[in-house]
Amino acid sequence: MVKLSVLNWNNRRATAPVAAAIAAYQKIKPAVEVSQVIRPLSDFEHQGIEEVAKTHDIVIFDHPFCGAIAASRCFVALDEELPEVTSASAAGSYIGPSLNTYRFKGKVWGLPIDGATQHALVREDLLASLGAVLPVTHEDVLALGRQARGKGLYLGTAVETPHALMSILSYMANLGEPIEANDEQLLAIPEASFTKAFDAVREVLQLSPPEALGWNSIDLHEQMVARDDVVYSPAVYGYATYGEPDNINRLGFAPFAGTASPYHSGTAIGGTAMGISRHGSHQEAALDFARFMAGDEVQRTLVASNHGQPGGLSGWQDPDMDARYNGFFSAVASTMEAAWIRPRYKGYVEFQRRGGEIVADALRGGKEAAGIRRRLLDLAELDR
Repeated sequence: MVKLSVLNWNNRRATAPVAAAIAAYQKIKPAVEVSQVIRPLSDFEHQGIEEVAKTHDIVIFDHPFCGAIAASRCFVALDEELPEVTSASAAGSYIGPSLNTYRFKGKVWGLPIDGATQHALVREDLLASLGAVLPVTHEDVLALGRQARGKGLYLGTAVETPHALMSILSYMANLGEPIEANDEQLLAIPEASFTKAFDAVREVLQLSPPEALGWNSIDLHEQMVARDDVVYSPAVYGYATYGEPDNINRLGFAPFAGTASPYHSGTAIGGTAMGISRHGSHQEAALDFARFMAGDEVQRTLVASNHGQPGGLSGWQDPDMDARYNGFFSAVASTMEAAWIRPRYKGYVEFQRRGGEIVADALRGGKEAAGIRRRLLDLAELDR
């Protein structure tokens, strides 16, 4: 019996599709036993990738870890082992730039199985109670927020590390001046776009409940489902599963509402992929399961039917799945297609973690953009 271990993160969006794929795979490959090991979202966002690769055959990870992976070679290069699903011509079978996010220094380090980016979130019943329409621009967002506050309602945002920083990076990219990096280091944090982006996040926060200062993206979803006073968020890493019918209040979804045209563009793409450990004893079996999990049939049927968000484009184009998730896929697709890829140099993940703490603390303390930018420049060891 071949035994494989898959390290995953703890949300049904992540675990349920993998569990369904494991069950389907073991029907056709009964000699392979695949098990999931689950850890918290916070561990996923800041994991030590080289260490977990030593203890698991397959690791679910996000693309900013590609720099550390390429430097340590702790994962197998998938363009060498699975060229049919990782070539340039295969990129179009994934949603937006999903595959290209894992292409770093000429190698592909992950096989996308989950597609996500920041976008808008809405309680449609509360929006209707205000007689309002979905915002398209940041100015529309602020107008909605002021209208909501007049009725005792709020906007929503996620501040807890690294989510406020991610929102700032998305607004910067939407403005056409993202942070600049190469394969080795961060190069620049443009002052004008950083200031506008920081102010945009702060403006939304001022129209949000005080508790938002402690929320991450899942907290924001949970609170919008559970309470009846948070109408809308313009930028959050979304979870389609909160649009499913088993929620007390189904959430609705919409494109990102940025500060510059095209307003839906520039969000910092997320999602996840399967990486194959170079230390595993059963690499061929691990590659075969990853190929199966990322295949069109699983992405189009099993992932979305088990609380997931496919990395495969076909899973985003099924009208029945779109209806099940309250229009998530059709609402978010344009923002996914126009998403921005974060830096992936070795060391970026630590910059994101510590930078997220700096930004969150600044928002909690009411500090100004200029001082925060200086701290981020210092963190990246850049000249001011």
